[in-house]
Formats: sequence, structure tokens, C-alpha cells
Amino acid sequence: MNDSRTTPVEAGDLLAVLESLARQSEQLPAADTPAGNLMRQFLHNTWSHCREQFLPRTKLLRVWPEVGSPPRVFRFELLRPYKRKLGTDAPVELVPGPIRGTIHYRADMFSNPRLPYIAVQIDPELGYFHPNCSRRRGSLVCLGEIPANAFPFPLATLLENHVYPILTYQNRRPAHPFDEEAARYFALEPSAMDGLESVEPLY
Repeated sequence: MNDSRTTPVEAGDLLAVLESLARQSEQLPAADTPAGNLMRQFLHNTWSHCREQFLPRTKLLRVWPEVGSPPRVFRFELLRPYKRKLGTDAPVELVPGPIRGTIHYRADMFSNPRLPYIAVQIDPELGYFHPNCSRRRGSLVCLGEIPANAFPFPLATLLENHVYPILTYQNRRPAHPFDEEAARYFALEPSAMDGLESVEPLY
């Protein structure tokens, strides 16, 4: 993920920031502070909308929050096939899914809005193979350019407009890839998209 507020521009720099974000276990700012109150309102509203308005419309995606009140970390399962590569000498394989992952919202995102505030991480055990997913550094996903906004991306918008198109291989950005081997494979291998071409809408 990168936008006009983020300073990292190289893939390695951005990965370092996202790795730190995904490891965070900090509590939310105190509820009686403006940033803490705003963060709690955002997380409560974004999860309520996702659960009540967005998820009932699709059979392809499951989302559930980790423990927290309100939660800022969300697990998901996407019922779609994907390509995997489990080791250096392993073949690239088509597997039926699901794709499992985690979405992390940064605990202090309203206090320091210039840093990336969302990290999306695929379960490293899947060996998920995609130019924009770093298998060797936590299976973190580059979300592409997210427009600058004073208010964070809601969970449903993030899932529909960024996570789903990327994880279904509709978006494969070759510039500054998080996985150079995957970038070469999808650029040069004629059969790279076999089994992935038919992508139904989320709803």
C-alpha cells in the first residue's frame, strides 16, 4: 500500500513498515482522547457495516474479527483458487482455496496519519504466489495506491476494491513487485493464469 502520505517508495522500505504494522500488539489510544474516541468509532462502524450490509451479499468471502472491543484485526477466507509455490525448488501449483489472511488496522492511525495504516497478510503456510505478495517477508500484500484521505478506508471498501481484485489476480502490478520470482512467472509463463481466468463478482 502506498499513497501520497507515505514516505517509503521502494518495495523493501514499504515491506519493513508493513511488517512492523502487522506485528503491532499495541492497545488503542485511551478512549477519553480525541484519537482514541475516533478510532473506536471508526472500528465499530466499519465492522458493523461490513457484517450487516456487505458480507450477507456474498458467498465468496468470510470475515470475522479477532478478540477486541472494538476489534482492529480481522481474519478472512476467500473461496477462490490460487497459485502456490511452497519452496525454492517446488513447482507452481493451482490449488482450489480458500485464501486465508488477516487485515490489520494500525492502532494509532489517527495520531500519525502519514504512515500506512493497513497491512494485509496472507497465511504464510499457503505459499500464495503473486507478484504483490511477499512470501519471504510475512506474506504481506501490496495494496497499490490508496488515495489520500483524512479518514481510513472502511473494511468493506478495502475488501471489495483492493483485496478481492488483487487476490483473484485481476490486479498484478509489475512495478516494484513484492515477489520478483512471481512477477517473472506471471509475465513470462504462458500458462500462468490457467485456472484463474474466470473471476465472478463478489455479489
